[in-house]
Amino acid sequence: MNQRLDPVTRARLLQDDAQFLGQPIALTGDAGQVIRANTRHIALMMRDGVAPDRASAAAAFVESLLDVTARQIAAPLACGKGCSHCCTTYVSCTIPEVFRLAQAIRGSETTKAAVLTAAARSKAMPQMQREFDRVVCPILVDHACSAYAHRPVVCRSVLSTSLDRCLAIFQQNRSEPFAYPDGAEVARIYSVLMMRAALILCGLPHQNIEMTHALEIALADEHAEARWLAGEPLFASVAIDRGDQTTSDFSGLAEGLAAAIQPTL
Repeated sequence: MNQRLDPVTRARLLQDDAQFLGQPIALTGDAGQVIRANTRHIALMMRDGVAPDRASAAAAFVESLLDVTARQIAAPLACGKGCSHCCTTYVSCTIPEVFRLAQAIRGSETTKAAVLTAAARSKAMPQMQREFDRVVCPILVDHACSAYAHRPVVCRSVLSTSLDRCLAIFQQNRSEPFAYPDGAEVARIYSVLMMRAALILCGLPHQNIEMTHALEIALADEHAEARWLAGEPLFASVAIDRGDQTTSDFSGLAEGLAAAIQPTL
């Protein structure tokens, strides 16, 4: 492992990072410096042992970063309030995002009951089957997200330029490519990459896991976030997204980013 930078150099680096924190990430060209600065910030947020909700706070930071980055997308979107076709698909997210979402719905007994019902179905169903036997998101109320401001990265990045394509995929179960606008997939990849590298740097589980089962666990104990940050394997029984079950080019990127940042923390 590379030797840690001396305190003066690290302090200067963090000072330089300040100009990039929370700023839009360029969707074309070299975004490396902005990504490294924000990843370092996310990792330091989660290493702050004083804040009991530092994981969900880190998730909120990543989600806001995705939102400002996505404003660069110029293509007209077919998405709008009341359009909930994609809210029936399989959703996976990082554990900090689970805690962030749990914060928003913990006070609603109706939503918590819906989570339990959805989780029971999800646990009994293989991931690929979810593309045919749809499980409606338990956060959905009257075809709108009841925790919109707290929704995970994957939900924020499912942007479509074609309603017809969405209907074909989510209602007719046709195998067609999703109609992402230019830049949407890049914005999502950057967001997931930063969170994943930060989790690796903190020695925490970094794979995406099935959302509804994870929510059931997070909602069962108001101290779940603190327990997880302390090292308890609360989500060991939750299915890992099949894309994260084996080594991939993306996982290699996350590990490489974490390795590059490690000496600067």
